[in-house]
Amino acid sequence: MGRNITEAEAEERLLQELQHHLSGWLSKIVEDFSEEHYENELKQLKSDPVYSQFGFAIPEYVLIRLMGRLSISIGRRLGEIYDKVPRFLTAYRFDLKPDEIAPLFGKLQLDIGIPLERLSGEDQDHVKSVFNEYFPGSDIGNGIGIEIRYNFNPNDSSRLRKDEDMSSKLQSGGLFPIYLIFSEISPRDEAIERLKRAGWNFLIGKHADDFMNKLVGMDFSKILGGQKIQKYIRSEIDALMSEMLNSEAFKLGSETDNKKPKIE
Repeated sequence: MGRNITEAEAEERLLQELQHHLSGWLSKIVEDFSEEHYENELKQLKSDPVYSQFGFAIPEYVLIRLMGRLSISIGRRLGEIYDKVPRFLTAYRFDLKPDEIAPLFGKLQLDIGIPLERLSGEDQDHVKSVFNEYFPGSDIGNGIGIEIRYNFNPNDSSRLRKDEDMSSKLQSGGLFPIYLIFSEISPRDEAIERLKRAGWNFLIGKHADDFMNKLVGMDFSKILGGQKIQKYIRSEIDALMSEMLNSEAFKLGSETDNKKPKIE
């Protein structure tokens, strides 16, 4: 039988993840917003027949490109945080090994797997109770398989095909597919409907938070919003923004005497 993790233990694990990813963002800013990187980006744009002819070989567009890449990095790392911390909490709560909590289905790795046969009788009853509250009338089968997204805005069909494939594999293995999306402002209805037809059962926003809270006995959002974590996040994000806004790339890209190419 597993055991409930303490709030202090969960907070420490979250802090470790944050330290890792925030340092990664800082390293990216230092590298990408350097003078050398900025000049190289501008040189490539000027030598490109498409960007130069459409008027995008300019300092302002270099900053847009750099900001876009940083935004992508932020999204990826937020996704990793929302994958790893709930997985850790679940594995701890139910005493599951790494290959049990995150099993491979072919080349696809599930975010969280909870096979009932690996749980104590008491934990099985607990999982079934939470499951029945959120999915009344459904059959839990051999357990549940959970995919987690901090947001949901798939921009290519390959991601959706992988999710459809995962749902099929989970159902073949007798696991009930559950898809958690923590953000309430990002979901794309058409993509969600497609995945529902493939067998996924969605919980979004507060419903996703509440489900994980009841499942593992720990409120992830509460820990994230705690004073210690928030103080650390605000301090580090302020430092990241300062590093970016005072970078050589921002200085060069914001100079008012930069002249845009003119069309004759």
